[in-house]
Amino acid sequence: MIQSPAITRERNGKPSILVVDDLPDQIRNEIAGEFGDKANLEVLHPSDMEASDLARADLVLVDYKLEHWPKRDDQKTVFKIQTGLALAAVLRELLDEAEPALSASTSTSGSGSQPTHLTSVALHTQFLDEAKGRIRLPGSSACHVLARLNNLEWTFEKGDASRIKQMLILARSTRRLPAEWPNNAGDSDAQARDLLGLENDVAWYGRCWRDVRECQPPIHELAGGAGGVLFLRWLLHQILPFPSFLWDEHWVAARLRLQVDDLRRLLKSDNELRRDLSSRKYSGLLEDFLGDRWWRGAIEDYAWELADGSSGDSKPFRETLLEKAGENLKLVELDRPVVCLDENLQPSSRFASPSEAVNVRPDHWPAFADSAWMRISTVTDVPEMRAIVDPLDDYRLPTLE
Repeated sequence: MIQSPAITRERNGKPSILVVDDLPDQIRNEIAGEFGDKANLEVLHPSDMEASDLARADLVLVDYKLEHWPKRDDQKTVFKIQTGLALAAVLRELLDEAEPALSASTSTSGSGSQPTHLTSVALHTQFLDEAKGRIRLPGSSACHVLARLNNLEWTFEKGDASRIKQMLILARSTRRLPAEWPNNAGDSDAQARDLLGLENDVAWYGRCWRDVRECQPPIHELAGGAGGVLFLRWLLHQILPFPSFLWDEHWVAARLRLQVDDLRRLLKSDNELRRDLSSRKYSGLLEDFLGDRWWRGAIEDYAWELADGSSGDSKPFRETLLEKAGENLKLVELDRPVVCLDENLQPSSRFASPSEAVNVRPDHWPAFADSAWMRISTVTDVPEMRAIVDPLDDYRLPTLE
């Protein structure tokens, strides 16, 4: 039985990652070189884990398939840990029990440092379809939805080329979390703003902070000893994958009436538009975990500035935008272009007018996120998408024969 010792960790420094796998030698050989010297990596079989191994880790990665585990198989009970999801649940419970004791043990250390004792737990598997079971989700959504439904921070696919980078970002972000979330409402708000990297001296601060609050961050009633983990999960599961107070390149391009490919190219070259957008980019916790994000309020403020108070389709808006881009671009010629989801519920680079699209309500789409749209043609071509169309838009769909 793994106990929960008191082990301190300095807040800054190289993150520690523990990989729990039933084929540790094979996995160690496969990924050690990918991490290099960017993390303290430890790969262990479930039977070989000690309490100190778990407590030291900033991130615990648990393999889904646990087929080579003789000590488990020898147990004379039906209540055996069969999969990584079950093991991760046990480890999460042990960590949650340990965190209050760890906080207490370091509160009088007198070192003057700010140790963090929070740990993230994630699934690491090449069997994502099997792990999600009967949940009908495209692979692009399964990583965060499967994690949310199983009390985990994330789900990593072993074949995903970006997973090492994401693991490092998640481990480093976990180290940044406070050991104990502030109880005072004002201090709690300040802690959230600090983690989000939202400075109060920018022109769009008020608008952005209001947008954050509308997305129900778990910083008051749910805050406490492990409040930082809940805040981290809120970002991972409900904010970064969706358009809310943060926008990815699709929503930024649509608001500025740029083609997505043009925006990507402009962001890689030297021009005034890139510099303006850079100052409005999100740089807080989990920065770049799912790619670049921008503050929605800052982009709205910028679009208003470009238009000089006129509409977003005005002549001043277009002229100023092209001047800042430094080239003559073909802007999107649609009435209020909207980002549409494709049949895999991912944003498409092909924008639509609201007259060409309907609102949809995917099960996992947060109520506070921006409206989700889908082209009427997509719903027609993929009939199963009809089930998620907003009932108020049903009348706009062609009748099924």
